[in-house]
Amino acid sequence: MAELREPTLYGDLATSVPEIRLFALLPSPQPNAPLVGQLQVVSLRSTPPYESLSYAWGAPEFTEPILVNEQTLFVTPNLDSALRALRHEEIPRILWIDAICINQRSPQERGHQVTLMRTIYSKCERDLLWLGPNTRVDQAHYMNPSEDHLGEGMQLMRGIADKDISVLGVMGHKWVAYKNSRIERSLRSLKRQQSEKDVPDAELAAQIKRREAELSATANGSGWLLSYDEQTALKRILTFPTVWNRLWVMQELSLAPKIQLVGGRHTLDWDIISEFLGDTPYADAFHATYSHESVQPCVGRMFEVVQKIDHQRRLMKEVTAGHRESKLMDVLARFRDTQSSDPRDKIYGLLGLVSGKINIEISYELTPQQVFASVTSAIINESGNLDIICQRPWTSNTGFISFTDGQEITTGQDKLPSWAADFSKGGQIHLFAQRSIFQAGRPSCKVPCHVMNGTVLHTKGTVLGQIGPNLQQDSVGTQKGAGSTWIPLEWLKLYLGCDVLSASESDHSYVTGEPAFAAFWRTLVVDCAAYPMTRITKNQVEEEDSAIRSKWLQKLNDSTDPETKPSYDDRPFVNPGILAMWRHITSDWVFSTTTNGLYVLIMPPAKEDDIIVCLDGGKVPVVLRPLEDTSGDGEKRYQFINVAYVHGLMDFGTRDSAIIREKLGLEDEEFWLE
Repeated sequence: MAELREPTLYGDLATSVPEIRLFALLPSPQPNAPLVGQLQVVSLRSTPPYESLSYAWGAPEFTEPILVNEQTLFVTPNLDSALRALRHEEIPRILWIDAICINQRSPQERGHQVTLMRTIYSKCERDLLWLGPNTRVDQAHYMNPSEDHLGEGMQLMRGIADKDISVLGVMGHKWVAYKNSRIERSLRSLKRQQSEKDVPDAELAAQIKRREAELSATANGSGWLLSYDEQTALKRILTFPTVWNRLWVMQELSLAPKIQLVGGRHTLDWDIISEFLGDTPYADAFHATYSHESVQPCVGRMFEVVQKIDHQRRLMKEVTAGHRESKLMDVLARFRDTQSSDPRDKIYGLLGLVSGKINIEISYELTPQQVFASVTSAIINESGNLDIICQRPWTSNTGFISFTDGQEITTGQDKLPSWAADFSKGGQIHLFAQRSIFQAGRPSCKVPCHVMNGTVLHTKGTVLGQIGPNLQQDSVGTQKGAGSTWIPLEWLKLYLGCDVLSASESDHSYVTGEPAFAAFWRTLVVDCAAYPMTRITKNQVEEEDSAIRSKWLQKLNDSTDPETKPSYDDRPFVNPGILAMWRHITSDWVFSTTTNGLYVLIMPPAKEDDIIVCLDGGKVPVVLRPLEDTSGDGEKRYQFINVAYVHGLMDFGTRDSAIIREKLGLEDEEFWLE
């Protein structure tokens, strides 16, 4: 935090009015002249015109002195660079800057000022996004572009958005050359195959004709391919500056009425970027070269962070007009990969983007664990379901909260509960159900949720079964490496035996009544095809089941013949969508069974004797681990491990489940999650 020579610089601010401070940066015609300014307290209800500043603090080195109200305040080198570039020569510049306008030594003031952020940034005339340069930033040169490099990137972005033919000309020629080379390469291959045929092949002839038509049409098509230098120029303003990774900036840019990117003396209005992104057919026609020389559309990658911010900006306008809501979980998930030095700011730094009233206390006197647990319960109460537990895009917590420098903290009773999301760590959703693909639990849970002592969550649900022995030698990574394509066959041998491949439909039936083999392979792909992810239809089941039975039987026969070599078509599934789903699932999941005969997919650290439960309000089943009761109240305590797939029970919450309930003897229970 900022170091003060005198503690009297900051007086108390009224919280009922409320009040903020504005910083008047005094002018100077000399760039190297000392920085001098004045703080003035104003009512947030009637502020003079001001600009806000968004920037990256950089390393916590407060080495640069500025004179504020005739007292010395030390700031970071990056802020020093920004102020020198923004200082006018003849008139003061009125700014709101967090490091200067908030007493960083006062947790109470910091907490209260955070509640005002939405209004502070909404009322500014514009937000100044400082991209650099900063000669004191400790990072590689290419990650800290010079002033001239930033100017080149802004000029290129402006030319692309304005559809300047002098900018687009060479890009267009490069795109045509790239497309032609690919089509011509395909044509040569097809014609070579045709020449090797003894008799004319009608299908090959048709493909050649289509490729020739594509070659003719390419010259009239539109598209642009950026050179390496052009890609780098755009990255210097859109990805390299560390400010794009700063969590607080996401809120600031989403709320400000106008934004101006600043790179030294060069500027670029946000509206230019936004209008380009909004011109979808045009923006999507720009391509760039990435790893392994693959050519991909550049908007979804080079503009990834900018797109997220622009989407949130558009959403906030609809929120203001009363047409949309901006939900807490959606906001936290959208910006989960951004960074903050204080893990509590992963929440506090985004609350200004949430519409409606959220019962979250903003206090830097609370531990990160307390904040994360209370926010998780607040999201449960807001949504009326357990998506924050079953569908959260954050890594499963370990009880430790991470700072950006990698430090982890936990102290005794402050350990993060297993059911609470660790918002300090980004991650991914492991079993997708947002579009009602699955509905394993009842649609809703009781709210407000009951959290005992701020750490133990009371829930209800149904135990589906207990995980049985793990028959794989190594459940972690078994499906990876050489031969991973045919891991399904190895699992079949271990758990069901190969007889089910040739068994009649009446034999070896699963609990749902379907053949065991069909239930097995449908489990391996979570009963879905991709992409987009959809449930497998009855027709797809019939077609795939017949095809892969013969294919797997053939593979069994081939495995006894050492002379058999792998072929291009050596893959376990036939349908492209089902095969794509398998490839997605195989990186994380392992097959297992429960002691009552259910087929499941689980992920480490789930293990034998853990139970699988459908919780009320959870779209997918979860794995819970029974704990010893140390509370003395006789209630069963559990640790949340992760989610699971259970074949035949993924619609347990919506379909008439009476038959399966009775068949398996399933009953509702209460659970206390620690």
